[in-house]
Amino acid sequence: MEQRRWDDGRKLYDEMLGKDSGADNYSTCVLVRGLCLEGRVEEGLKLIEARWGAGCIPHVVFYNVLIDGYCRRGDMGRGLLLLGEMETKGFLPTLVTYGSLINWLGKKGDLEKIGSLFLEMRKRGFSPNVQIYNSVIDALCNCRSATQAMVILKQMFASGCDPDIITFNTLMTGLCHEGHVRKAEHFLREAIRRELNPNQLSYTPLIHGFCMRGELMVASDLLVEMMGRGHTPDVVTFGALIHGLVVAGKVSEALIVREKMTERQVFPDVNIYNVLISGLCKKRMLPAAKNILEEMLEKNVQPDEFVYATLIDGFIRSENLGDARKIFEFMEHKGVCPDIVSCNAMIKGYCQFGMMSEAILCMSNMRKVGCIPDEFTYTTVISGYAKQGNLNGALRWLCDMIKRKCKPNVVTYSSLINGYCKTGDTDSAEGLFANMQAEALSPNVVTYTILIGILFKKDKVLRAGLYFETMLLNHCSPNDVTLHYLVNGLTSCTPCVINSICCNTSEVHGKDALLVVFKKLVFDIGDPRNSAYNAIIFSLCRHNMLREALDFKNRMAKKGYVPNPITFLSLLYGFCSVGKSMNWRTILPNEFQQEEFEIIFRYKFLFDQYATESVCCEVSRVLQHLAECKSLQRVEQKFANS
Repeated sequence: MEQRRWDDGRKLYDEMLGKDSGADNYSTCVLVRGLCLEGRVEEGLKLIEARWGAGCIPHVVFYNVLIDGYCRRGDMGRGLLLLGEMETKGFLPTLVTYGSLINWLGKKGDLEKIGSLFLEMRKRGFSPNVQIYNSVIDALCNCRSATQAMVILKQMFASGCDPDIITFNTLMTGLCHEGHVRKAEHFLREAIRRELNPNQLSYTPLIHGFCMRGELMVASDLLVEMMGRGHTPDVVTFGALIHGLVVAGKVSEALIVREKMTERQVFPDVNIYNVLISGLCKKRMLPAAKNILEEMLEKNVQPDEFVYATLIDGFIRSENLGDARKIFEFMEHKGVCPDIVSCNAMIKGYCQFGMMSEAILCMSNMRKVGCIPDEFTYTTVISGYAKQGNLNGALRWLCDMIKRKCKPNVVTYSSLINGYCKTGDTDSAEGLFANMQAEALSPNVVTYTILIGILFKKDKVLRAGLYFETMLLNHCSPNDVTLHYLVNGLTSCTPCVINSICCNTSEVHGKDALLVVFKKLVFDIGDPRNSAYNAIIFSLCRHNMLREALDFKNRMAKKGYVPNPITFLSLLYGFCSVGKSMNWRTILPNEFQQEEFEIIFRYKFLFDQYATESVCCEVSRVLQHLAECKSLQRVEQKFANS
């Protein structure tokens, strides 16, 4: 029976029944247990009924075997029904009964039912044993509740039940998965203090956890400690170290570990090769990645579609279409069916090099092998046509995409908008922008930036400014390219364009603080670049983007921009908008002179039109405090001179 030859066992059992002495309860229970382990619970139940009668289960041991059988195959409901049935028939559940149910409920993640059974068991006077505690701790850790699992461990200590190494291993694994690696290491030391013998399962999650935190020396020390305790690292342990090193960007060190494990006759599996190839591709170490692939094939470790997709994508990112194509064809030759990732990577490469016919052919072949193009596939093709200026081709594939129930995303629309902008057709680009929003798609920073850049280029300054304000209003932070377009676009404005900015006050007022502030600053100080910087900073601040405003100010300072009283005032609105008005001293460049105070108060009247009443009041309070300090200093200076 230990070799699971249940049919032979059944024949032997039937022979026993045919003899005068018959089969005893023990042999019947052994056979029922064997059937239950195979998931054949109904057969086991029929065997019991054949001997003791329909609806009759003679002993609590048989109930325990059947409950475990039902739970093992995932039928928790039937197992719990049997628990109720045995109590109805006068059989009291045992520790084994509760242990089996809690174990399988834990694997299902049913913490509520586990808690109920745990409480019921305690009320019946049962003290949970180490196996039951381990099941509860494992269930909590699997549900990412390692902190609660530590509470159970304390209960375990308080009840006088000594944890075993499985208890500590389970808890350490759970803590590492949740990022609490130091706490996990504490439990390793506690296990050693209790003279429990930590094993690979103890050290592996810690090694991986410390690698993920970048604490590579600690991970290496743990590996040495593990070997010092007589445990040989297996493929899982080495895999944890290699994965951690690759994530930390230490690919060369990961390759050294791979060599060390081979020296110890521990050979990498497909997962380790996957990690190494992925890391090498990200580092653009493509020849080394190809060598790893060759090594896999030599050692008869069959690469899966993920390995091939990673290599293809790596070559495409390095603009090496030739090798990417060879890998793709080799993959098919080896009988590995291309998946959506490898096909998309290949199509991206063809589009990147303007080889649209090859891209479409690859897309067609995808369907033949049952790989359905997704939104990334279509978007890549649409973008490829748009970059070539073939907008009819791009629109044709957009129609096909919609026809096949594949929903265009923000990248799809951005690619088309970019295509129209390159041809100078801003009307069609803005029309697509409106369609995208009508489809409940929120434009991203790329979409806004494309439009802002082309509109400035065409001297459509009002439209460009409006898109920037809309972008901020929708909580979309600008990137470096956006800010570059803004600074260059505003700085390049001719006096005629600047004069026309506020011709239609009703159109601009309340919508485009950027342009209104920029125009006034240009007329007052005559420095378009400095005016652009300050207008952008104020626009960011009034939309609660203080961090972005401070970053922009610091980047501009490296280009020679000197903050002035207007910069201080703009940032003050930013601090007050995010409720940090007390931090205004961090942006005070020096003591303002009287004329600088006059500038600040003059611009405050303008800035107040674009801020909420509460922010305006807070700014006034800070400025009043500054003015009072300045007046007090003048009085003190006067007395000091006298």
